[in-house]
Amino acid sequence: MNKKIENWIALRYFFSKKKTGLISFTSYFSIFGIAIGTFALVVTLSILNGFETEIISRVIDLESHIKITGNNIVNIDIENVRDALKSEDVKSIKPFVSGKSILTSNTNEEVVRIFGIDSLSIQNKLSRNGAIIRGSHKLYSPISNLPGIILGYRLADKLGLYIGDTVNVINPLKIGGTMNIPIVGKFVCSGFFKLDLFDYDDKVVFIKINQAQKIFRKNDSYTGINVTFNEFEERKFLKEKIVTKLGKDRNVATWSELHRSLFGAMKLEKYGSFIALCLIILVAIFNLMSSLVMLVIEKIREVGMLQALGMNRIQVRKIFLYLGMITGFLGLCIGLLFSLSLCLIQQHFHIIPLPSVYFIPYLPVEVQFLDVFGVIFASVIFIFGGTFYPSWRVSKLMVLDAIQYEK
Repeated sequence: MNKKIENWIALRYFFSKKKTGLISFTSYFSIFGIAIGTFALVVTLSILNGFETEIISRVIDLESHIKITGNNIVNIDIENVRDALKSEDVKSIKPFVSGKSILTSNTNEEVVRIFGIDSLSIQNKLSRNGAIIRGSHKLYSPISNLPGIILGYRLADKLGLYIGDTVNVINPLKIGGTMNIPIVGKFVCSGFFKLDLFDYDDKVVFIKINQAQKIFRKNDSYTGINVTFNEFEERKFLKEKIVTKLGKDRNVATWSELHRSLFGAMKLEKYGSFIALCLIILVAIFNLMSSLVMLVIEKIREVGMLQALGMNRIQVRKIFLYLGMITGFLGLCIGLLFSLSLCLIQQHFHIIPLPSVYFIPYLPVEVQFLDVFGVIFASVIFIFGGTFYPSWRVSKLMVLDAIQYEK
């Protein structure tokens, strides 16, 4: 018998008008369910990818790709880092001074994290996407001789501050006795920023690095060094090169290590969503199995006749296996077509906006090939598993019993 006869019979069964209406209904419901499950999986994973990429880009813009910290970091350490990365595509290697202090106004006070960096670094960090909502990114005021300070807008609201107001920075950790008062620095508010990221807007302030050195008594040393690259991926050998050059008394960490808990939570959310949404496809597969079983009952005499004419059990099994795969793949292709179309349109044209309470104006979407491949792979496994059992059972029918079967 022609080897292609199984495909032809499977297509005839698929397009034929079934006598039992429930069979037709469950088949359509299976196709619809698989399409909905595939659509939900691709869209959900793409949205999670979009949010993850947006958060990563904002974190890296504010911090760095690699952060080096340790005691008494000096200029020679900066030169050693430059020497270790001289063959890499380095964008900047900048020292910084950071620490916790108390920021006070006339009526209120707040514990804040102070970052002392150079003026160019502040401009690069805060000029993206209009982060400065009042004032400017320059750390001086044309109406005062005091050094400037840039605050998050929520912190400014808590302290009741406006552009041009004066604030005090107190370092209470340096109180050593009755004759040792905390170091106080007076600053003028030169700008307020809005980043909508973690606690930056209500806990972080930026000042010049030399002012931070005075407040934290660093003299000519720094808290750490920020290293950024023009294009960066998680490459362990870069970290190892820096550690080899500086020694093990310096702590070298990549951006993923610094925010391991955050990105670990996002990965866990992604995997959890994948598993949960796979249940939609699994439910549709059960409907596919039931429709195939009912079709076997309807076509049982025809199966017996085919076996009597010389078709072996493997060929009979292939007929119903192909039939189930056709139904399943039709739903899979429909789901992929609509989901990828929607995601790619949103990714390039941003047609779906977000409410103003979110930190970006549109729904972030990023389609990744590995996610689409994972959805296709999982769906194919489910479809094959759902069609294998009915096709295996029908191949076990005896020829005489199948021909004489009474419905």
